[in-house]
Amino acid sequence: MTSLRTAVLLAAVLVGWATAEIVYPSPNKDENDSDFWLELGRKEIEEALEQPKLTNVAKNVILFLGDGMGITVNTAGRILKGQKQGNSGEEGYLVWERFPNIGLMKTYNLDKQVPDSAGTATAYLSGVKANFYTLGVNGKVKLDDCEASLIDDNRVKTVLDWAQDADKETGVVTTAQVSHATPGGLYAKSASRKWQCDTIMKKYKATSGCKDIARQLVEDEPGRNMKVIMGGGRQEMGAPLEEGAKPKCVRNDGRNLVEKWQQDRDAAGKTNAYVTNTRQLRDLDVEDTEYILGLFGDLHVPYEVDRNTTLDGTPHIKEMVEVAINRLNKHDKGFFLLVEGGRIDHGLHYGMPKRALEELVAFEEAVERALELVNLEETLIIVTADHSHVMTINGYPNRGNNILGLVETSDDVSDGLPFTTLMFTNGHGYNFTWDGHGVTRRNLTGIDTSDKNFEPLAAVPTYEGSETHGGEDVAAFALGPMAHLFHRVHEQTHVAHVMGYAACIGPYDDCDRPVRVPANVYETIRDQNREKRKGMSSATANGASFVVMTLAAVIQVVRGAIYC
Repeated sequence: MTSLRTAVLLAAVLVGWATAEIVYPSPNKDENDSDFWLELGRKEIEEALEQPKLTNVAKNVILFLGDGMGITVNTAGRILKGQKQGNSGEEGYLVWERFPNIGLMKTYNLDKQVPDSAGTATAYLSGVKANFYTLGVNGKVKLDDCEASLIDDNRVKTVLDWAQDADKETGVVTTAQVSHATPGGLYAKSASRKWQCDTIMKKYKATSGCKDIARQLVEDEPGRNMKVIMGGGRQEMGAPLEEGAKPKCVRNDGRNLVEKWQQDRDAAGKTNAYVTNTRQLRDLDVEDTEYILGLFGDLHVPYEVDRNTTLDGTPHIKEMVEVAINRLNKHDKGFFLLVEGGRIDHGLHYGMPKRALEELVAFEEAVERALELVNLEETLIIVTADHSHVMTINGYPNRGNNILGLVETSDDVSDGLPFTTLMFTNGHGYNFTWDGHGVTRRNLTGIDTSDKNFEPLAAVPTYEGSETHGGEDVAAFALGPMAHLFHRVHEQTHVAHVMGYAACIGPYDDCDRPVRVPANVYETIRDQNREKRKGMSSATANGASFVVMTLAAVIQVVRGAIYC
């Protein structure tokens, strides 16, 4: 069977070379038979009937936030993941898509139908909706209104405050700047997400009573109390930069906030470490280090497709998450950790699907690693997004068509030119011209649309990097104690309330509820994940693209993992 799959894949590649498109085969040899789908349906019903409800208190909470990972992006990422393994991709799953609970979150800001990452971060981290571009404040604070943001009643507490008040240890891992909108939503109170450093605040003429976001992280509670902080943002923190660094928010106040962070911990007698590359992260003694600050980029962490994978380069997000969990998991009272796949969003803003989707695949690896490191009966894990984007999956491409490729044929297209499966309703990829008779778009014949810098066509032009968010609902996938509280369409604020209620922290610290923990409900999920990856590696080593397994068998594996 392995040799057959290898031959089929090789044939597909050869056909792809001839047609400029690879068509990936389905791994399900019986999918043309009715019995395949009837059996699949029966097993799905059994899973639904046996869905567990854990009502015990969540000792730990991990929130995985795929920035910009809307439904369309999620679907495209699922297909790319499968195709990277040599399969058609549509039939597969991302790991969180097999979680037993799911809900849809309404993402609007109080003043915008289509939101930004700051207003949404405030919602899902504090349980209170906010205005566009504002962080950690309620709807009474409008954009750039410094004075209003200083009023105590307008400043909201977040799950970070709640966890620290309950004596849990806390941390954040992001591929964006540590002072960016998503991590900033944990600790900052700001009338503008742009106020990451003092220079930007002066540009926007913020009054002296407000403090920039990077300073709030280092100097104020609850940011200064986090035990783990990893991401990019050396520039905003006033740390030494690489030669040729692009200036965006260079501090003018002379503060080196990394030194300040170290000095404060040294003065308190707390062990600490500042790391800037993979070698330093791997050499870190987690057992003897109480505070960890890792800054792996002058601005953001490099894209996965650009990342220097040597020891002197940048660690994979999975490795950052592993170190964070190993550090936080030592605490008897548990922890809260926010993990952001921030550059999914950036790749989409630049209209470059390859960059965005490779970030999503890397983000999934981090989720898989977390599943192996924690006790799933006492850890609530949520995977969600803050908002979507305006990328669409369109045309009628054949099954297994390269998700980054061209639609092979379409009788519905009037100009006869090829087009990509992934396109944008607005973006920098706008490319229409007037030929004297009509509007003409770019001819993509012979173009490598899978290149990391390729920009598919956009209908409305934007400046570079300014493709906009989308306004539709996003999904939240959940596993662990009280995960069943995600059950329908919710306000995005529901995420914070579920985390608080599950862990009995914040507004829900008076914890009195019946406890039900079905025996061994998640006992084998780590083993099943490990065996799946081991099988994939073995198949690849033998020349096969993936372990040959019907979808029914895959579901049986996951069913055994989640519903023992």
